[in-house]
Amino acid sequence: MSMFEAYEQITRLKNTIEQFSSFIINASTEKDLDEIFALAVDTCINLTGSDGATVYLKEVVDKEEKLVIKATKNLSVNFEFYLGYSIPISAISLCGYTALHKKPVVISDTLNLPENHEFRQFKFFDKSLHYVTINTISVPVFDFENDLLGVVQVINKKAKPSIKIDENNASLLTINYTETDIKIVLAVAALLGLIIDRFRTYEKNELSISNTQKMLYNVFESIKKSISTLNDILINGQQKFIEALQIENKEKLYSLKEGIELFKKEYELTKITETITTIAYIKNKDTDTKIVNTLHEVISTEIRPYDIPVKVKEDEYVIFFHNVDIIKAGMIAKRIERKTLEKLRLNDISVSTLNFTWSFYELKPDEEKSIEEILCFLQKKVNESDGETLK
Repeated sequence: MSMFEAYEQITRLKNTIEQFSSFIINASTEKDLDEIFALAVDTCINLTGSDGATVYLKEVVDKEEKLVIKATKNLSVNFEFYLGYSIPISAISLCGYTALHKKPVVISDTLNLPENHEFRQFKFFDKSLHYVTINTISVPVFDFENDLLGVVQVINKKAKPSIKIDENNASLLTINYTETDIKIVLAVAALLGLIIDRFRTYEKNELSISNTQKMLYNVFESIKKSISTLNDILINGQQKFIEALQIENKEKLYSLKEGIELFKKEYELTKITETITTIAYIKNKDTDTKIVNTLHEVISTEIRPYDIPVKVKEDEYVIFFHNVDIIKAGMIAKRIERKTLEKLRLNDISVSTLNFTWSFYELKPDEEKSIEEILCFLQKKVNESDGETLK
């Protein structure tokens, strides 16, 4: 291999890691499941060089379990009008076969399949769109208990991203999927399963302690499977952290003491998994009771279940953001302010701007300062108006 070829491989690998990392971060912080499905479709297309991708979700339609198209995109034809289309979980389609047998399926050349081959559904789509599906990867999506949630599918890996495929040139402009492509689609499906499982659990018992425990358990189990060398340490650390959450009747916002204690346990695990945490300190300089109560409500409900919100005083709060860098923390802070302003206006409370000051500290696993020292530093910044007023 020449130096130029090696450099190209390194560049492609770097690009893949960056794009997949971006997908993980955005998907794990997004609250709209449809947006997460759209992110998954874009990620699959970009990282595998595919012409199209689709996310199917298992739902009950007319008293029968079917696969429903929840997100889809094709760069050569308009496939999006099939959103909401349902397909039986049977061998009549590739995605149905994948769901029925709960295993990935890869087809390199559909043109060489026999006329009576059981995968017939893609031919229906092709005919309606004047399109030809040449090759495809279809993988199942599972929840934490290994129950089927849906299917992720990509079609037609292209020789060049910019070209458009039709029924006349498809066989000339497509190339075979690689083992790396298959692993990428499997990874996207695995993350989708974790996120869908979290959403459904969250809906059943919003902001409950049991929900937080299960979500954390899922996250740590995924990490444990991926990082085998940390097996014993991770299990012990995980068990201690879950035990700390088994206190009933907690308020939506933690007190300063219990919030710090809980975060210290979480921080010990971030050292093992080398995860960044960002601490946000908020000073509310508005004394209006309605503004104070609304901010309290937004902080209680708008952050993710595994972030830790702490009430320091009536006008000061701390949020420990798990696996979020300082830039992302600033974006979440803006969202909190926007949600607060929206709720105030919804309740006919006249206010044009909010008088909040923020300070942030990106806490890395090898941090030498104590949590108490960092909180004192952040509190001093906001009280001396050295923090950041978001715009």
